[in-house]
Amino acid sequence: METFEQKALDVFSEIVINKSFVHKAGFGSRAIPTYVREWIISHYLDDSTELTEAARQKIAGFVQKYVPDKSQKETIKNQLFEQMEVQFLDNFSVYVNLEKGDRYLNIPFLDENAAFAIPQIVQDNEMLLSSGLWGVGKLYYVPKNDDNPRGQIWMREFRPFQLANMDLEYFRECRKSFSTQEWIDFLISSMGFNYKLYSERQKILLICRLIPMVEPRYNLVELAPKGTGKSFVFENMSRYVAVRSGAISPAVLFFNDSRKTPGLITRYDSVVIDEAQKVKADTSGELTALLKSYLEAGRFARGSASSINAEAGLVMLANIDLDQNKRPLNEQVGLFRVFPNFLRETAFIDRFSGLLPGWDLPRISKDTPSKTIGLKGDIFGEILHSLRSDISYRDYVKTNMELQNCDDMRDSKAVEAGATGLLKILFPDQDPSEEEFYCYCANPALELRQRVRDELCKLDREYVPVTFTSKIPDDFQRGHRLVSYSDPNSIPVSPVAHLDADPIPVKDEEEAEVLRYFGATDETSDDKDKHDELSAKTIHIREGETGYSYNNLFGPYLKGATKIFVVDPYVRLEYQIRNFIVFAGIIDTSVGQVELKLTTSAEDAYQEKIQEQKLKEISASLAQHGIIFTFDFDPVIHDRSIRMDNGWCIYPGRGLDIYQKPDSKYELSEIDQTKRKCRETDIIFQQAKG
Repeated sequence: METFEQKALDVFSEIVINKSFVHKAGFGSRAIPTYVREWIISHYLDDSTELTEAARQKIAGFVQKYVPDKSQKETIKNQLFEQMEVQFLDNFSVYVNLEKGDRYLNIPFLDENAAFAIPQIVQDNEMLLSSGLWGVGKLYYVPKNDDNPRGQIWMREFRPFQLANMDLEYFRECRKSFSTQEWIDFLISSMGFNYKLYSERQKILLICRLIPMVEPRYNLVELAPKGTGKSFVFENMSRYVAVRSGAISPAVLFFNDSRKTPGLITRYDSVVIDEAQKVKADTSGELTALLKSYLEAGRFARGSASSINAEAGLVMLANIDLDQNKRPLNEQVGLFRVFPNFLRETAFIDRFSGLLPGWDLPRISKDTPSKTIGLKGDIFGEILHSLRSDISYRDYVKTNMELQNCDDMRDSKAVEAGATGLLKILFPDQDPSEEEFYCYCANPALELRQRVRDELCKLDREYVPVTFTSKIPDDFQRGHRLVSYSDPNSIPVSPVAHLDADPIPVKDEEEAEVLRYFGATDETSDDKDKHDELSAKTIHIREGETGYSYNNLFGPYLKGATKIFVVDPYVRLEYQIRNFIVFAGIIDTSVGQVELKLTTSAEDAYQEKIQEQKLKEISASLAQHGIIFTFDFDPVIHDRSIRMDNGWCIYPGRGLDIYQKPDSKYELSEIDQTKRKCRETDIIFQQAKG
């Protein structure tokens, strides 16, 4: 046993756990974060140093009873429909809609965001109203009737997992028992990684992922190839972190004006955008403007929310390719060029505190998980959260840090914030030597911001190249070379070595489980998106709700389809025909020629002739874009459907006519569907049978 392991057992006692138990306890691929897994394990351990077979059986029984597999979603819904009570573990949350005068329960496993909880549950568990709370909920279903036009899911009982309580003073005192190296190894193990696999520099880079969790409004970018576990820490360390991928919107991040509910930025310590190189957003510019405003000042205004302050840090994770030398491909032209255009603006990038060079970290392997003692996940998360509010660390940094050539306010504030965060994590007792402070706090923070500044210089001539230096410079500072603007058209493209695309060899199921656990399988990002987005589900759209477009609703399900059959009786009026053209415009023609057929109806023979002429014009236009459009009329159809030959069926309750009539034809919503107010409807997504 290493020295730090015995010290951890001696001073932290019951709040540490052997991290290897997570992979031995039999959770399989169940989608629950590490801190919840460790809480379950701790609940059944007779001895914190041993995972007995009896304990394994108890844990397996709990998982079997309360942690359903994704494939069981429809089974559980059917049980509710059949008037059975169900119980399962989930990350439940509650939001309040003052306009409708009600509280709604969000049940992620069921894709349900309009359920209900009895008032006492909300009163007893206030965390449901902020970051949400993991626990076992007992649910039942109230069928629709005259008094209840929609069926309702209710939670009648809730057992939250134990909320950790950690005395910071005790934590600071315990730190004094460890040398700096011992403490770093203990932290790496607490994060879930095998400390023996990483160099000293790599350990500090891993720890830098924690800065947004301890330092308010520290904004971080990490660029790395797939398979390095970028999102693992954020998904598994703390209940105060929210991770999103795919489409992001002002309503989700900042404020939902239709619901009158605050977004993720106001409810969490850190908001993480995973796979940022593929993120989708509205083209109106509102999101970029809100992000710039918030990242600069920590406040924003949207809709009826005139001014909201928040302290969340923004973290963006993106995949990049490497060349033959394991360096970022085409590094000369700017690493941020991997982002979509709306995230590539230098005024936005300048607001990030640091760029973490994830390409310097090794890929995940079967040896990556920690095999020794570390802080329990829920305890560690609570410690990081509690450290955010202590301003004495910032005072220490202001007093003790000396920098040269770091005169720009954004640069100096970013380095100061990063050093403060690392001081909280590495020296919570505030007792480093001068050399330790610069080596482990000031210099890593300076490197993170220097990399942001270098990328800005590559993208925009207005940024003056500069080399930041500290009182005790490190190798990075001494070897730093000034960079300047690089025209991407003047630099030859380097060949891709496909280091990022190489499949990760998997020898057995245990190793495969480890790779899935760290989010480092050989699954491509496209495949990941498919799994995340293309699930059988029902989307309930409320009256007056915004944020929906044909593209974000239907687009992912149309991918790969070569034959699309639309049944909608109401493609008659001018605006309905325009809606159909918009729908046709989101069809993916990268697969080659696509056949699109519409079955509709008309009020009478005269109207049918008018519709026929307009649909013929649409057919001629779409043919120029690789879409063979045909149509017919059926006077008896009523139900709406969209069927594809890629195995998916969509049943939109109102067909394509999901939007309210605009107040004016000059509204912005006329060109941006996400700004249109919707009519209440359900849209069902199902896989085709047979």
